[in-house]
Amino acid sequence: RGSTLFRALAAPLIASLVACAMPRAGRAAADADEAHNRVRFRVESAREVPNDWIVAVVGASAEDVDPAALANTINQAMSWALAQAKKEKRVEASSGGYNTHPVYEDGKLRRWRASQELVLESADTDAMTSLVGVLQSRLQLQSFQFSVSDETRAKVEEALVAEALAAFQQRAELVRKSLSASGYAIDDISIDTGGAAPMPVMRGRAEVSQMSYSEPPAVEAGKSRVVVGVSGSIRLE
Repeated sequence: RGSTLFRALAAPLIASLVACAMPRAGRAAADADEAHNRVRFRVESAREVPNDWIVAVVGASAEDVDPAALANTINQAMSWALAQAKKEKRVEASSGGYNTHPVYEDGKLRRWRASQELVLESADTDAMTSLVGVLQSRLQLQSFQFSVSDETRAKVEEALVAEALAAFQQRAELVRKSLSASGYAIDDISIDTGGAAPMPVMRGRAEVSQMSYSEPPAVEAGKSRVVVGVSGSIRLE
């Protein structure tokens, strides 16, 4: 009698579990078919763009046994440099952080070393090189970097996005034809605007250090490569 009652109670439960399992199995099979028909790929559109923005960094550095005298030396040099930069309206100038640290010799504190940077930005090569030439009489040129301005890069990327999306559609159609599918649907898609990879051209560090202080740096703007990538997946039908 007990086993008969158990079978009577268990039968509906088993039937319910089987009924639930069948749709799940069906969904799993459908998911497997979709995964089998899904193709993922990436396309890129790129363009070389003339560099139209310059960032130069000059710095003042000195050493002294007296920290206060050292700070005064750096401050005077930077104040002079900022005054010179303000005369050139085509160049934006901003001072960097002030760094100071002790110099030890034979385990003893011998003196202090300090430095500070001045960051210069401009779209005018002549104005920038002229100002840097003036500042080199008291400061050291640390870097001179050409790049594509944000405004120009945004305009170029807008055009490249359209090109990359068109290339993605062309690749999707090629995949469909090659695999003899009747059609396709885009599952997901993403756009990557990675910015611009600068390719600056300037004199090497050794040559720069050997220039006379009043001589502007010899530079060439060059170009940067702006790249937009589109990646995603399609589901063949």
